[in-house]
Amino acid sequence: MGLSPTDHVLLFPFPAKGHIKPFFCLAHLLCNAGLRVTFLSTEHHHQKLHNLTHLAAQIPSLHFQSISDGLSLDHPRNLLDGQLFKSMPQVTKPLFRQLLLSYKDGTSPITCVITDLILRFPMDVAQELDIPVFCFSTFSARFLFLYFSIPKLLEDGQIPYPEGNSNQVLHGIPGAEGLLRCKDLPGYWSVEAVANYNPMNFVNQTIATSKSHGLILNTFDELEVPFITNLSKIYKKVYTIGPIHSLLKKSVQTQYEFWKEDHSCLAWLDSQPPRSVMFVSFGSIVKLKSSQLKEFWNGLVDSGKAFLLVLRSDALVEETGEEDEKQKELVIKEIMETKEEGRWVIVNWAPQEKVLEHKAIGGFLTHSGWNSTLESVAVGVPMVSWPQIGDQPSNATWLSKVWKIGVEMEDSYDRSTVESKVRSIMEHEDKKMENAIVELAKRVDDRVSKEGTSYQNLQRLIEDIEGFKLN
Repeated sequence: MGLSPTDHVLLFPFPAKGHIKPFFCLAHLLCNAGLRVTFLSTEHHHQKLHNLTHLAAQIPSLHFQSISDGLSLDHPRNLLDGQLFKSMPQVTKPLFRQLLLSYKDGTSPITCVITDLILRFPMDVAQELDIPVFCFSTFSARFLFLYFSIPKLLEDGQIPYPEGNSNQVLHGIPGAEGLLRCKDLPGYWSVEAVANYNPMNFVNQTIATSKSHGLILNTFDELEVPFITNLSKIYKKVYTIGPIHSLLKKSVQTQYEFWKEDHSCLAWLDSQPPRSVMFVSFGSIVKLKSSQLKEFWNGLVDSGKAFLLVLRSDALVEETGEEDEKQKELVIKEIMETKEEGRWVIVNWAPQEKVLEHKAIGGFLTHSGWNSTLESVAVGVPMVSWPQIGDQPSNATWLSKVWKIGVEMEDSYDRSTVESKVRSIMEHEDKKMENAIVELAKRVDDRVSKEGTSYQNLQRLIEDIEGFKLN
């Protein structure tokens, strides 16, 4: 497979860390295959990306472009308030069209677009311009299939559900009987929520992605068999190429950072006994109340186990009252002043993949985002799950009840629960769980090898991209 003037792919992730990272892995893999790649990010995120000049020098066929997301650069980005889903179709869509047309008139036209599945408008624009488009889902196949299950759940009267019944079990979803609850669905489906906004708008946008040239999934076949099988009946083609970070590690020696990370914690991990440290991180979006952070902190301290805690500078929710703000400051002060020589380290942002694969790590207290789940699975680290939003609740259900590679805190996070869950993982007494996670890690290694299905599916995707000809 060689580079030709007609091989130029544009990748457009949703502007969030958890989406940008797997998209960058895919961009790097496509460049390694000889394709020219343009990586499009919003101006807000483009300014935050770390070491772009070095990245561009190391990967000559990778080019970075930025585009407005419709909000001013100093406007706070809260991914949960829905503002980006309003501003991007209005402002970014026409700019995206202009961008594609500008390439069309140049020496290296875009011959294929790979867009984030939760961004509908790039697919619409690309199709209007007769440019083939693939959709890349950065969450699980299970969560994506739930979008396609919602019309039937509505028809059956299982949703909308009465207020307070979010734990009501759903029925009739292939591969998930008795496992999924109303709160696991994409969007909010209580009677009250549905009366205030129409969640079907986003569902219909997602269902429309089935008209793309194909679906790219960051998963591997055995992990989500029933959901991949059903999605294969909906999309023209499905490419399971996960875990994508493991696939990239197999093909390149050098790993690149997109965000500034604190590597000092790795030296501390080097001094710890094998499997003795609990890694604690709640991802890039989840925010905690000061009362929640205090319970987690006390539970971790009470567990008696060593731990590495990621505490982002924006990890706590903004407090409105003066007393609440004082409480927040007191909690932070207490955490920073509590000392027990060598038993814990706190960082603003950690090199998560390197941390998880470190021999000192014995468990992962996580929000159960899909990237974090796959990264933990890939290196055989069992998890304590505290899910909050999106696909996290169902990810937590699967890791605790289906794959049986961790435990879930569910709705409780008091210090005693945190302590007991941390101990249940870190004392390594559940041999079935330990064996299950080790076995899954071996399967990951097999699937991303040159004979594995994830590697072969990536080659199939590359061949299909190279098969497109300019109109």
